[in-house]
Amino acid sequence: MGGDAAGHKREWRMLHHAVVQVVDCYVCKFAKAARAVWVSSKRSPGCYSQFITLHDMQLLRPEMLSALQTLLAEFKDWSIEIQVAAPNGERTWDWRDMMIEISHDRIIDRMQHDLLPAHLRDVRFGTPVDEYNDEMAAKVRRLMHKPG
Repeated sequence: MGGDAAGHKREWRMLHHAVVQVVDCYVCKFAKAARAVWVSSKRSPGCYSQFITLHDMQLLRPEMLSALQTLLAEFKDWSIEIQVAAPNGERTWDWRDMMIEISHDRIIDRMQHDLLPAHLRDVRFGTPVDEYNDEMAAKVRRLMHKPG
């Protein structure tokens, strides 16, 4: 992976193109026409993330998340963040952090499942954030040689 601005821009462009292709495979034409999904087209130097917002819960599918994760095998420094927008434009703090973080080696589910529609409440999209936080705390304790 390139560490310079030109390398970052090139990687962003390549990954962005691949992300759009994956999203296009999983999102029907009606959803695209209705703007039910948004893939950020802005690149920020030094930021190694691609951003997707889903405005329709029907588009949140584990197969799409796995396909996006596969892309990151070639872009290990990068991540993809999928934000789920509140239904009907509901603007509450509960929806602010409804996201899934994808890296080449892990998918972290930061969703508040109790707010999801019934058909998605029991779907596990990756490692639950609480489990991930526990793993990281245990690693830090091991590195610091502190008992659990």
